[in-house]
Amino acid sequence: MSDYPLRRHSSDSEQLSDRLLDPGHHLDVLDELVHAADPAGAVPLASFPDNRYPYAYPRDVACITRAWVAAIEAGIRPDACRERVVDAARFHLAVQREDGTWQQRYGLDGADRGIYVQEDNTGHGLRVIAHAIRALDATAALDDVDGAFASAAADAIDRAVSHVREELYDPNAHLVESTTSIHEGRIESGYTLWVNCTYVAALRQARAALDALPGETRAVEGAVDEFRTLLEGGVRRAFTSPPQVPRRYSPTGDVDVRPDVTLLAPYYYDLGDLFGDGLDAAAERATTALEDPVLGGLQRFLGFHGDYEVQQHGGNGPWMQYTAWHAQYRYDRGERGIGDDVLGAIARHADEDGHVPEHLTTRARFEAFMRDEWHTRRDFEKEFDEAVLRDVPFDLIVEELGHMRDAYRDLAAQLEERSVVRFALPLAWSHAEFLTALVRRSSAP
Repeated sequence: MSDYPLRRHSSDSEQLSDRLLDPGHHLDVLDELVHAADPAGAVPLASFPDNRYPYAYPRDVACITRAWVAAIEAGIRPDACRERVVDAARFHLAVQREDGTWQQRYGLDGADRGIYVQEDNTGHGLRVIAHAIRALDATAALDDVDGAFASAAADAIDRAVSHVREELYDPNAHLVESTTSIHEGRIESGYTLWVNCTYVAALRQARAALDALPGETRAVEGAVDEFRTLLEGGVRRAFTSPPQVPRRYSPTGDVDVRPDVTLLAPYYYDLGDLFGDGLDAAAERATTALEDPVLGGLQRFLGFHGDYEVQQHGGNGPWMQYTAWHAQYRYDRGERGIGDDVLGAIARHADEDGHVPEHLTTRARFEAFMRDEWHTRRDFEKEFDEAVLRDVPFDLIVEELGHMRDAYRDLAAQLEERSVVRFALPLAWSHAEFLTALVRRSSAP
């Protein structure tokens, strides 16, 4: 594995500022991004309200609540973190649809502001609910939870699992099928590693939550167990039988083994029992192939702009939340030096307030993106591809396009003073994954 840019310059302690090494800093940033919500609870927005992502995304929130749970279990502000997780769960209980689903993103008023299908979101909603039960249990507060919350959580799990099995699970392929998910375009269509790992993890976490909840939940437990057994068998067969763990099967069943950050999904979701040696092989393949040779950190996928399935989002480059996954992986493997190098690649791109962005790109890449994709409308066609859009009012499309335009204007302005530009600063998800990496660092073998 090649060195990250800072590794040859400085020691581990010099790579990371004291501020970024403090878990409290990341909790403080997350606190700044949490807002009270009208339907119920409080929830972190992905970024500041006047920035690129002024919404609550179930995927992001599930990863943020994962970080809060990690902090709780490490003894870092346990009571405050528990309240954050439970508030996020109350919000998700309030916005879940009658059919059991959660959508791409929400306003603070609970309005559905999603434009992509993103079938993994129902799995992330389940994760948020399960994280709340785990947080309550870890702080000996589960007995104090009101009966209405416990009943609502069990009902939400029941409806969500029923929807996934009846509407998303393909009984012939033995996998969950999706249109989009962690990446927005057609690159996520078919039967993907990320979506299927998300649902295996969500089912496992939901089952653990039901075990912990007071009251009678045996019927729901049985439904979860039955579906989990089916899906785990399908995932094991489909994703461990090829010579390499694939990132997906296309809708027509073609195996797609292109490098993708989602190859870290078996690690991220702790699915070593299903993947065996394939977990490490997939993680090593992703972290080797996707390392940015100039900026350090992990790209989402290789940036071939001519591929209609690939979206560049202002120019290819490393994404900080996925780079932090890599650091977590290294710490869990006892490779502290490499983990520190990886976090150093993130830290060097934080701003003077210690804010961590979503992703980075260079002047040359941004200018190429504007020339080849933005001004030619190619990016618009990819972003608003009818094959992956929900049936939403055109006003939502215009709103999203306005956010894109403003973001690219901001990147252009940044380039007047710097050759590397930062996108969506700060991003809540990036700080959450950095926080989780620090917790793993503190307990690294």
